[in-house]
This record gives sequence, structure tokens and C-alpha cells, in this order.
Amino acid sequence: MAIERTFSIIKPNAVAKNVIGNIFARFEAAGFKIVGTKMLHLTVGAGARFLCRARW
Repeated sequence: MAIERTFSIIKPNAVAKNVIGNIFARFEAAGFKIVGTKMLHLTVGAGARFLCRARW
């Protein structure tokens, strides 16, 4: 069986509401394994560059 990967971004309002743990719990309940996390504050420019690369 092939290993698949996915990427998720949690929006700032969810961070402000302190529901990150609940979101991770939902991922794990759905069968996903969280192998890494990183919290960043993106500038407008960095966010725009990310979105340009992420569009298929």
C-alpha cells in the first residue's frame, strides 16, 4: 500500500479560539497520522508565493 501525504493549514480564527487540539483530534479520528506541525506568521508576500506554488 502506497503512503499518501496531505497538507493542512489551520486558519487564524481557529488558533485564536484555541481549537487546534480539537482539529488534530478530528484528523486522527479520521485515520490520519500527524507527523509534524509548525506554527508560522506569514507575511502577505510569503502567503502569496505559497498560494502561487500550491495551485494545480
